[in-house]
Amino acid sequence: MRPSPRPALLASEILPQNLNLRDGEVHTVRCPDCEAWRPIKRSMIAPHRVGDDPAPGPRRYNHGDNTPRPRAGRCPGSAQLIKMDISVEQWGRALLDAESIAASRRSARQFYKPLAEAQVPVSRMARAPKSQSAQFFQTELNTAHQRALEAVVHHRSSCTACQTGRFCRVGRQLEERLTWTEETREERRAKQARVQKADQRSERSRDEDQGRRRTAQWAERGGKAVETANNRCAKRTLGMASTFRGPQVPVAPRDVEAHDRRQAELGRQYARRNPAA
Repeated sequence: MRPSPRPALLASEILPQNLNLRDGEVHTVRCPDCEAWRPIKRSMIAPHRVGDDPAPGPRRYNHGDNTPRPRAGRCPGSAQLIKMDISVEQWGRALLDAESIAASRRSARQFYKPLAEAQVPVSRMARAPKSQSAQFFQTELNTAHQRALEAVVHHRSSCTACQTGRFCRVGRQLEERLTWTEETREERRAKQARVQKADQRSERSRDEDQGRRRTAQWAERGGKAVETANNRCAKRTLGMASTFRGPQVPVAPRDVEAHDRRQAELGRQYARRNPAA
């Protein structure tokens, strides 16, 4: 295969990411025309056609169809010489530099801020726990009881006297401590239950009072008159006379004599200003 009449490409001028000179692999290059990876044979790009179309000729498995395939055109970059003016080490350093530059150009990783926890609505703030001290104290009691129980179990597993039913001094102290934590925890639970029941009763009474107040307000601002007026509401058409009847508008003056004198005076003033009339 004769080389292409084009001038030879310098390996130093080819982008390092478009050239593969790794040891143990077939040396390849990206064709500058069809931009496909081609092997390097005898210091030139291997001869190839555009699009890697198969060679012309009948199909291998034609099943009776002997129509020849269309012949693909030859790539202009086929059989172009490549002059290796750099070593493999120089190409590797250039490739690493190009990868570091590409990595620095990448956008920074985005970290999304977690959404804040929803707060207690204003309408429910009155029913929120007044203090967390009771729950904290109950948790501490549960933890103390669990530790006392673990201490008793651990002591019984290693003490022969406690295993036979005759408690030693340490075992008796541990048993007393366990009993005290159990009684304290139960008393605290009972007290907390009583407090919760009292809170529930107060809430129920508050809700009932509020319901009664609302019923009284509706009765004060409503009633049969308002219901009758609402039922009489009808659609009004343009130009229709209103059916609303309010206080009667006076059509006669309060003082007839004063009104007549005032009218006579206004007539004389008008006659003086307009003598021709």
